Amino acid sequence: MKPFLRNNGRHPTLVGARALLRLQIIFYTLWLTVLNFASRRPITGGCDVVISITTYGDRTRRVWRTLETIGRGTLLPREIVLWHEDEAVVRNPPRELRRLARRGLSIKHCLDYGPHKKYFPYVMEENCESPLVTADDDMLYPANWLAGLIANYRPDQVVAYRAFVMSDGPYTTWPPCTTTEPSRNLLATGCSGVIYPPKVLMALRERGDEFMRVCPRADDFWLHYAAVAAGVLTRQVSGTAATWWLARPKERGLWCYNVVNGGNDAISDSVRKAWLGPL
Repeated sequence: MKPFLRNNGRHPTLVGARALLRLQIIFYTLWLTVLNFASRRPITGGCDVVISITTYGDRTRRVWRTLETIGRGTLLPREIVLWHEDEAVVRNPPRELRRLARRGLSIKHCLDYGPHKKYFPYVMEENCESPLVTADDDMLYPANWLAGLIANYRPDQVVAYRAFVMSDGPYTTWPPCTTTEPSRNLLATGCSGVIYPPKVLMALRERGDEFMRVCPRADDFWLHYAAVAAGVLTRQVSGTAATWWLARPKERGLWCYNVVNGGNDAISDSVRKAWLGPL
């Protein structure tokens, strides 16, 4: 059973389609449970990239589902790191994460940098000579997920499965990307997966934790303007923005503030000025 793109369209049979999707996710999750309990297959391999992910709070008990889907990929990274600010969790993680650790998962402690934890501790601790792939903790990724990013990777480009076309209009009017052409006006969104070249990672390291002052809860904008400042363009894997299965319902509090209340517009402007200066 494989995850597929969610159908976000509107159709008279949408209720039935959603019910079927929920049922498929339930069965897929049950299969992942069996896999987590029984599998001894390593989740890391020979591909010279690092996958970095973070989680927090109650989500810690469920992040193993995302990690298990990454670990069953057709291409495996040399390292998968789960960052967590709770030292007690790092010392004694849930049993599902302990099983994954025996198969290659690294669980590391870091300070609470919010969503920036998925990349910032890595760029400060490692040599950043290899590309970094970021993932969200509540997605179920398909088996060819990493292979798709690697096949499209370029040292001078950020490559994402999902991006929006930035404009002078409000964030809510930015359309999904429908091309594979690289551009400095594409905002890669981390939920579907992004690969960052070393040039961007070095730019992030040089700015340190300045994001805690500028955009503590908006990592996508900080990462985007780091790429722009480094002269790196962004490109989407295909002409269709990919959105994978959700492992759990999305929390809407931050989303409502940033999107519905226009928070993203102010954040985007502040981050642009921090990286590029005033227009």
